Amino acid sequence: MLKIAHIAADEKFIDTAVDIFELAYPEQNTFYITTPKPWSFIKDKKIYHQLSKKKWLQLLFTQREELKAYDVVIFHSLPSFYLIPMVLLKQNYVWLGWGFDYYSRPFDTDLLGESLTLPKTSAQIKKISGKKATTSLFGILSRIMKSFVKRLVGSKFFYNLAMKNLKVFSPVLPQEYDLVKHKYGLGQFTKYSPWNYGILERHIIKNMQLGEINSANSILLGNSATSTNNHLEALDTILKSTTERTIYVPLSYGDMEYAKLVKDYINNNQKLARCTQVLDTFMPLTDYNAIINNCGFVIMNHVRQQALGNVVAMMYRGSKIFLREESMLYAHYKSLNAYIYSVQELENDSSLLDEHLTDKQIEHNRKILKATWSKDVILQRTKNLIKTATI
Repeated sequence: MLKIAHIAADEKFIDTAVDIFELAYPEQNTFYITTPKPWSFIKDKKIYHQLSKKKWLQLLFTQREELKAYDVVIFHSLPSFYLIPMVLLKQNYVWLGWGFDYYSRPFDTDLLGESLTLPKTSAQIKKISGKKATTSLFGILSRIMKSFVKRLVGSKFFYNLAMKNLKVFSPVLPQEYDLVKHKYGLGQFTKYSPWNYGILERHIIKNMQLGEINSANSILLGNSATSTNNHLEALDTILKSTTERTIYVPLSYGDMEYAKLVKDYINNNQKLARCTQVLDTFMPLTDYNAIINNCGFVIMNHVRQQALGNVVAMMYRGSKIFLREESMLYAHYKSLNAYIYSVQELENDSSLLDEHLTDKQIEHNRKILKATWSKDVILQRTKNLIKTATI
């Protein structure tokens, strides 16, 4: 029997991770949750343990044997403070990358060598950041007290120390492993092992209606209230279409100031205000799937890889997907010969929203997804991940 520790925040993917790891390694997992209660996304179960600041310090200094007792320690994403145990305590560490944690680091915010936000979005974000209050005495004192630790933990030096103890790095896409290795560096013995959140039939398309795609004329735009969605440019592109259709914009997750910016932009345009439905409250997956079942078209205007789960679900649904050509996700699915389109194509030809995928194209895309997201594949990848970390 193995003992596997997981360190994670209260995020919407964690319950899925629990299900997968428990299928592969029953009753061998412990999840330490760094977010204070009450939790928003994960359901309180015996497998979850609150990792308070006090407990965190105990694991690092006075109760190190507890962390040493595990065969593997898995980080679900890697914010800077997760690097601390990797520097202080030798272990078999695994980094499951999410994207935000490697497309920028505190010491380098530019993995791709280009801005992740497009010009119009960038300009509006600057206006928001200029309005933020910076004179709070408490805020200033807190920044002064924490600045040294933050600078140290967020430094390239500290990152490099941590990477020496990293056994496995599993980014969202295989191409991103080499990108991170060449840009930031990884440990000399850090291995790649593919792993993703979600089993196709068990999580990703659960309760999703298949078929009748030709009557699904709505558009799903973006996946969250984050500026990397570049909503404003995408909305401008949709406005070029002469066909009026419902646009669903999920904004319940992310930066609420940015969400307000997007909502204001929508409300200031008569056509957008009439056609757009903003989804700004968190809802159960079954309710969310009932809404997006109406979406035969999906626009993800990210420069970086993002929203993979949404893309997989909607591609299997049979929707026509538009991704930016700069995105590694676009390149990835193009390399697999999937039927997928670019946002740039849509910018030049709005009539692409007038035709759905054919049944033959939909089945072709589903075969591609089954080859990488089926239960057997994901469970085997989970076992390979642990094996790679422990050899």
